[in-house]
Amino acid sequence: MISSLLPIEGTFNFRDLGGFRADGGHTKSGTLFRSDALAALSERGREQIAELSVTRVIDLRDDAERGPQPDLVPENAVVVPHPIFPDVTQHISAQLDIYQLTEMLYLEHGDRLASAVTMLAEPGATVFHCTAGKDRTGAVAALTLLAVGVDRDDVMHDYAASEHNLSGEWRAKNLELIKHLGIEVTPELEQLLVATPLAAIERALHAVDERFGSVRDYLRVNDVTDATIERLHAQLVE
Repeated sequence: MISSLLPIEGTFNFRDLGGFRADGGHTKSGTLFRSDALAALSERGREQIAELSVTRVIDLRDDAERGPQPDLVPENAVVVPHPIFPDVTQHISAQLDIYQLTEMLYLEHGDRLASAVTMLAEPGATVFHCTAGKDRTGAVAALTLLAVGVDRDDVMHDYAASEHNLSGEWRAKNLELIKHLGIEVTPELEQLLVATPLAAIERALHAVDERFGSVRDYLRVNDVTDATIERLHAQLVE
């Protein structure tokens, strides 16, 4: 299965991570949401997020992304900046493809991903997001779901669903923005913008297994305690 796409006005990839079979039950609906950026939320979109009882928004974007496009959230929701990359444009300059980027994300930024997972163990309905809601957000979602025992095949297909969600209006709008900034849109850059191939997350998780043994061991090496994993399970699974 994949997470449920919610029609939050001003977003394209806003999903509820409830309903996955996990250790001892299923992940709860209305507890944890993943999304693309919340900078274009309409008034109705903010009302919809308030109706979901969201009290916390974890923004995984870097300072340069967040500054000109801050999240527009309901008054009762606190925005917590938690950048995964110090500078996302470095990956464009390095000309990484989506497979290299995804593997690098897990292997070189495990501390930031793991600390985001730790934050999700705290009570309260939470949205976490980056710009597209596919790479950084996809990694935090995958690690969180795997930590509570969701089947790897479900996790990988949930990662892959972003490409469909971003393929229409979101893709067109962001390609125009990139062109307006004077950046050449190469096939590799367009792939980084929207692609979420199954082979990319499969390769990254295989690298995690080879280096650490398992996702839970990876999280432990990056300072996620067993007590935190237990709290995460209590928060997300029923």
